[in-house]
Amino acid sequence: MISYPETGQFRQVITSVEKHTRRREEDRNKPLPVLKFIGTVKLHGTNSALAFNKESGFWCQSRNNIITPQKDNAGFATHMTPIAEKFFNDLVLPTSAAIREQYEVGRTIVIFGEWCGGKIQKNVAISGLPTMFVIFKVRVRHSKEIATTEDTEDDADEETRTDSFWLEPKHWSHLKWTEKSIYNIMDFQTFEIEIDFGTPKSVQNKLVAITEEVERQCPVGAHFQKTGVGEGVVWTEWEKTFGTLTFKVKGEQHSVSHVKTLAPVDAEKLANLQEFVEYACTENRMLQGLDYLREQQLTIEMKNVGAFLKWLVNDIVKEEKDTMEKSNIVSNDVGRGIQNKAKKWYQDQIV
Repeated sequence: MISYPETGQFRQVITSVEKHTRRREEDRNKPLPVLKFIGTVKLHGTNSALAFNKESGFWCQSRNNIITPQKDNAGFATHMTPIAEKFFNDLVLPTSAAIREQYEVGRTIVIFGEWCGGKIQKNVAISGLPTMFVIFKVRVRHSKEIATTEDTEDDADEETRTDSFWLEPKHWSHLKWTEKSIYNIMDFQTFEIEIDFGTPKSVQNKLVAITEEVERQCPVGAHFQKTGVGEGVVWTEWEKTFGTLTFKVKGEQHSVSHVKTLAPVDAEKLANLQEFVEYACTENRMLQGLDYLREQQLTIEMKNVGAFLKWLVNDIVKEEKDTMEKSNIVSNDVGRGIQNKAKKWYQDQIV
């Protein structure tokens, strides 16, 4: 299992760049870089991937599991299993020398994308369209081991691995098979922005404006003559960090935290635990928790409320660590804080 790494927030990328640039004592006054980011439409579906290894063959993945038609996630493996090898052998290997070179020496190629459309998610422009797999990144893993579901935790932070790297878009931006509902995110509207990390607030308004534009009308929906909202934008830096520096900006309707402004440059300081719960334990985040249960083949009933609450607490602690530190909230209190709100909400979802 070669998991897709979590995509952070703008404020977290700012912190990361500052720490990396000034990690040594002699660099404490070193100017922060100016980096160019490419923005792609963030699609509201379910994270999925096709993985190929010359020795092990191919497999399908959801965000957290290896999946099969017998143990699927939203029908992705059922759709892809009959066509995956033909797609890779006939359309990927002959047209991408970089992928072919890595594959032939025994490395694993993982084609990540969003499985979306249909009834996978609600309240976005692409809802109701035929289900589709939209490729948005390709990763190479040096190791040859066959994937197992037990690998998931070890691979949770894929960005930190030294035997794994992203391929530049020029090597995969042409990959698609539209007749079989495989598309490429680079075929839709993209954006560019230059960020001076010495003055990151100077680009905040532009990030917000682009996000609000996508939220008003999803460019992918528009491509298919479907009006409706988009989820947001994913920004990736390729020239200096080779795809590892990335962040997301979601529109207000899809944000999982009650932020005062989109794309904040600093973590918010909240007065107490209750205020933090209202900020972080939103309906959008809890809906993601239900998606997690479905991915794990768990039904939405009270016997699975523990798995729901565990995912919810872990997700909040992981994504809002900087907010918790600034607000003097410890992780042990978060579970206690969200228990009543989240459990009652979960009970209301049971039909």
